[in-house]
Amino acid sequence: MYKITKDKNILFWLISFAKPFRLWIILAFFAMLIVASFELLVPINIKQVIDSIVESKSSLESIKSHSYYVLLLIFGVFIFSSVFSYILNITGQKIMRNIRDSVFDHVLLLPQNFFDKQSVGRITTRVTNDVNALNEFYTNVLVQFLKDILVIFGIVYVMFNYNSSLTFLMICITISIICFAFLYRKRLRRVYTKLRLTIAKLNSFINESIRGINLLKIYNKSDQNFTRFEKLSNENFEANMEQMYTFAIFRPFIEFMSVFSTAAIIWFGGREIISGNLSVGELLAILFFLRMIFRPILDLADKYNILQSALAASENLYEIVQVNREEYGERIFPGDFKSIKFNNVWFSYKDDNWVLKDFNLEIKKGDSILLLGSTGSGKTTIINLLLGFYQPQKGEILIDDIPLKNYNFHSIRKNFSVIMQDTPLFNIVLDDENINSITSVKSVGEKQVSNVKRILEKPFHVIILDEATSNLDLDLEKDIKDYLENIKSKTSILIAHRLNLIRDEDKILILHNGRLIETGKHIDLISLNKEYSKIFKFNEEFFQSKL
Repeated sequence: MYKITKDKNILFWLISFAKPFRLWIILAFFAMLIVASFELLVPINIKQVIDSIVESKSSLESIKSHSYYVLLLIFGVFIFSSVFSYILNITGQKIMRNIRDSVFDHVLLLPQNFFDKQSVGRITTRVTNDVNALNEFYTNVLVQFLKDILVIFGIVYVMFNYNSSLTFLMICITISIICFAFLYRKRLRRVYTKLRLTIAKLNSFINESIRGINLLKIYNKSDQNFTRFEKLSNENFEANMEQMYTFAIFRPFIEFMSVFSTAAIIWFGGREIISGNLSVGELLAILFFLRMIFRPILDLADKYNILQSALAASENLYEIVQVNREEYGERIFPGDFKSIKFNNVWFSYKDDNWVLKDFNLEIKKGDSILLLGSTGSGKTTIINLLLGFYQPQKGEILIDDIPLKNYNFHSIRKNFSVIMQDTPLFNIVLDDENINSITSVKSVGEKQVSNVKRILEKPFHVIILDEATSNLDLDLEKDIKDYLENIKSKTSILIAHRLNLIRDEDKILILHNGRLIETGKHIDLISLNKEYSKIFKFNEEFFQSKL
């Protein structure tokens, strides 16, 4: 029952994107109704011509007029089918664009823990390949499915007027095909889901391998990486083969039923002609209708496969849009804030592996804070919590004694200038006024300097530098230091391993295993001869300018 409900929700979600284009879809549907009507009229007119010839009731001119009429109907089918196809394909592309925009917009507003659990390649596959898989759903299923149903009912109605026995035979054959399709439903869905999953894994692995190609070469892991690639590639191959095996049974069965039905109709129809219950023209028309009814049945089978493929792809997309977006309050961050406090904050990225343990800190407006500690001590985590990327499991963060969760995170991030160690997106975001300027930046360090300059040109109340100088040589680092000297009045939080950027910080915090073990100014901490003193000695050559 849950699965049925979920499929229904996904289907309604897909259809919702078609609502803005319902007029175009309706127009396409009416074009297909005309096509269906013309197709039904062709066998009817052929029946009249054949019966007239057999019964010698028709003149040559009458046969010509009927033939011209049939040709006109066929030409009409061509014209309206072209109109239908053009409208649906254009509309389908617009709908896919809207789905892709909607999904990506949702992804951008998801909490950080979502991205911690999902690989970049997997998300990319969802937004690109899975969206593209929906194209045929909108272009070949949404309208044509209804058209095929109407064609089948129209054929059955006309055939009943010719011969009820043959019509009943056709209904039995049609029902057997539908039952067979339903028996294969679960298998088809499973096959398509498996295929989508293997494609997502393969794309994700390729993406991550290319991004880390230098590390693979440095550590001579290319062969091992290729072995893993072969395993994923084989899984995808096996999924494709399973799909082929499934179709090797499914479609040939329908083709067999088509040939079998033709033979059965000819045999029973011949008996009906001999008994006087059916004319030659009617039998020929029924044979035409037989081919016509099997074409939509074959189409329905294909569309059912497309529907299963679309549901498998849309299920992945639907799972993304069901993830709740970041939650935040309505309060706007005050530019004249007095203090930011961490009160007994505990935080863990996973389970009970605490990154911060009973952490307390007060940052007053205008303070300059330096966070020091080994990798994994919790420095960057403090920044992530302050920017609202994560929420503490225990304790709370306060701005002017008001919980951080009550603030609008957009306003917080707007008033915080953050410079990180790796800034791939900044190259685009910060240079959006002149994209071509990106190409003039030759090195990672120069990009970092460029980003810092652009950030510092914008108004802000708090600046955060998380290992912002890690990619810089000493000359470029000095440029950053000069910039920092100009913002002494601003509240700043600096994370660094190298200590040459220290600007007489109001507080230097030493973290170890998620706990604050030392705090104070440089001179005071040096005199303690503890952890900070050890860190300082390792960095003494960089610290000469400070002395």
